[in-house]
This record gives sequence, C-alpha cells and structure tokens, in this order.
Amino acid sequence: MHRQVIRYLAVLSFVFFAFAGVAAAAEVVLYSSNPSELLDLVSQGFEAKTGVKVSVVRMGTGEAMKRIAAEKDKPLCDVFWSGDAAVLENAKENFQSYKSPEAAALPEGNTEQEARWTASNAHVMIIMVNKSLVKDEEAPKTWQDLLDPKWKGKIVMANPEKSGSAYAQVYGIHKLYGLDGIKKLIANAKVLDSSSLIYKGVAAGEYPLGITMEYAAHRYVAGGDKNVGIIYPADGAFLAPEATGIVKNCPHPEEARKFVDYLISKSVEDEIFAKFSRRPARLDAGEAEGLPALNKIAILKSFDVMEANKLEKEILAKWKEIVLSK
Repeated sequence: MHRQVIRYLAVLSFVFFAFAGVAAAAEVVLYSSNPSELLDLVSQGFEAKTGVKVSVVRMGTGEAMKRIAAEKDKPLCDVFWSGDAAVLENAKENFQSYKSPEAAALPEGNTEQEARWTASNAHVMIIMVNKSLVKDEEAPKTWQDLLDPKWKGKIVMANPEKSGSAYAQVYGIHKLYGLDGIKKLIANAKVLDSSSLIYKGVAAGEYPLGITMEYAAHRYVAGGDKNVGIIYPADGAFLAPEATGIVKNCPHPEEARKFVDYLISKSVEDEIFAKFSRRPARLDAGEAEGLPALNKIAILKSFDVMEANKLEKEILAKWKEIVLSK
C-alpha cells in the first residue's frame, strides 16, 4: 500500500510539473517602447489567435537594450519590438537568427544579414507645419528650404544624441547637403531633448515648423486639427525602418517565432497602419485613410540604414562640435 501511494504521488508530481511546463511555455515576454494602445492591439490579437499569452514590459528602447544585455546569461525577455534598426544592429549579438517566412515581403535591407532583426514598420520623416503660423504659399517645400536663414528660430527638432529618429533626420540632411547642411540646420533650429515635444509643440502653436515622424503629425490631422499640416519634402522624405528581434537563448523560442510571424504579417501590419498611422515595412502593405501611398511620396533613395549606423559616431561628433561652437 505504501509503495502504491509513493507511485501515485510520483505520477501526480510528474503530471503537475509537466502541465506547469506547458503553461509556462505558452507565453511570450515582450519588451517594447511602443504606445500602450498599440501593444494592447497586438498582444490581445496574438493571444486570441494562438492562445499564447503576451506579457508586456514597456520601457524606452535604450533601456531595453541595456536590460537585454544585462540579462544575457539568463534572459527574461523573448522578443523586443520596436526600435530604430540601427539600434538593434548595434546590439545584434544579443539577438538570435530567425528568418520569418513573412520577411519575404520586405524590401532589401530590411532584415539583418543573419536575420537577427527584422523590420516591422517604417517611419517617414517629414516637416510638420502649424498652418495658423505659416501660410501655404510661404511654407517650405524641401529640406533645403529649411536651411534658409529666414526660418531661423522657427524650426524645432529633437536632439540626435538622444533620439534615434532625430539622428535619422540628421543623417538624411547630411546625405543630401553634407556637413554644410547640418551647420545651416543647427543655425536655424531649436533642439529639444524629446521627440514628443516636437509634434506637441508644433500642434500647440509654440513653433511654426517641426522635423518629425509622419505618424505623429498625422494623429493631429486625423483627429480634426485643421492647423496641422504635413509636408513631404520634394528632395526626398527619409524612410527609416524600425525593427523587432528575438532575444538569444530566450525562455520561449517557439512562441517568440510565432509572435514575430504574427507581428509582421500583412493583416496585422495593415491593421496597425489603419489604426495608428504607422507605415508597415512590407512592400505589399495596404493604405491608411488620409495618407498617401509610399509610391506617391518622393523618398530619398540613397538613405542607407547600414551606412547611417556606421557613420553615427562621426556625424554626432560633428554635430556636437558645431553646437558647442555656436
């Protein structure tokens, strides 16, 4: 009888731990810098489709990269989404290779060479205008127009030393107009520490013009703010991809791969675009109401994410030197 009880308890323990293991596996831990509403949309949709729970830990991209690096010997995170592709490129040793079948729809250069990160969406860098402060006929039409001294003190942008999107904007200006272009931009612009202060400030009428991201400006337009306008510079808007990656040796690798497949699928990216104005990186993406298709926008073709990453220290050193010499 005693042996039967022992056997029974052993079997019960085995079943308990087996089921506990299954339950633990049916989860994805996501580190993300995205807005809560967007994270809710994706995590709830994924759970409804797969039954896999998404545990979201929201933090800034820089903080997430530091935490993932600190946890590398015992990772707590499965997937990171999303930050500038250049940021993930710099941290790629902490991510594992995974070539999602959905990545076939991405343009060249939107996956890391060993698929350690994959582009999920792309930010279009534009000029945001407060139309109550700038008449249509006087508004800039190009990036080059912003370098004209007449706009001195009327442009606001984020600090590229603290913002990945702002660095993408500065790299684009450098690509078009070199170091001289950066000098003229610095002479004209007021530089703030946070990207969110740019679109909020222009919308509030604190600044006539702001260099920012399309989706951020479009939220005001879509919300009915008639004072906000978007200018797609004729010399080429900058298209900067953001990316997702699976953490190396993550606790739930199978679920992580399923999550990435879901995240960059056409239906999910189209839904994100429609509801949050964040353009998909996919070439077969749909359209969002009130925004032009990418093929209707002049895009700077020479904008190179990998080159931007290689030149970052050099360009930011020049930026700092110019700022300090003002």
